[in-house]
Amino acid sequence: MRSLLLISFLFLLATGCVPIKPKGLTPVDTGTRDAGQVRDTAYGSKEGRKGAYFVTRHPSRVTLYKATLDIKKHHLTGLLVIKRMDSASAKGIAAQEDSPVYRIVFANEIGMTFFDLELKYDSFNVISCFESLNKRALMKIFETDFRLLTGTDTLKSTKYYKQTGTGNLVIEGNSGKYKTWQTFSPSGDTLYKYSGKSTIADPVIISYLKYSEGFPTKITLENPFIGMTLSLRLLDQK
Repeated sequence: MRSLLLISFLFLLATGCVPIKPKGLTPVDTGTRDAGQVRDTAYGSKEGRKGAYFVTRHPSRVTLYKATLDIKKHHLTGLLVIKRMDSASAKGIAAQEDSPVYRIVFANEIGMTFFDLELKYDSFNVISCFESLNKRALMKIFETDFRLLTGTDTLKSTKYYKQTGTGNLVIEGNSGKYKTWQTFSPSGDTLYKYSGKSTIADPVIISYLKYSEGFPTKITLENPFIGMTLSLRLLDQK
């Protein structure tokens, strides 16, 4: 019995160690032009942030997507809404910029709600959820997905790299409890991927595609540990 448990544990470790860190990274000194370029372009003015601004602070009050959720053999389609709301925190932090609250609702076209989630800088609440999806482990993964997507935590302890072959600029850092990597174009003005994890069970790779006016119109979130993919296609934002 112990041997069986040990084998199961080792198998879990082997399959759970999903490589989400970009390959071929060469450190870039933070004082060089390359590091300064990506830092200033990605995190400077709102006009210059483009994809990075989407990650650090979801720019629209309400964003509507056509969504497809695939978990192994299960396939769900519908509409996903991300709504940013202002809420003063108990610590008195300025609500609008420093501690936004996000409401994330995924429902099909006839109004059946698959999940309704509330995301704050210090909590994650399941308001309602389809019974077959309402599993603690899956909700933890959803929290990771949407926390990184909306950027509820400030990026700290940053390190800068250039990627061999592509010339892409990569920022490694800590976002709350998550270890993260952001991959930008060589010029540093467009975010391609954002990957992160807190444990072996919740790694996510977020891809930003088909930019229009500095905003990604297609986003794919992949959770390789459980074989889940959430595909989002922008329909509207206000």
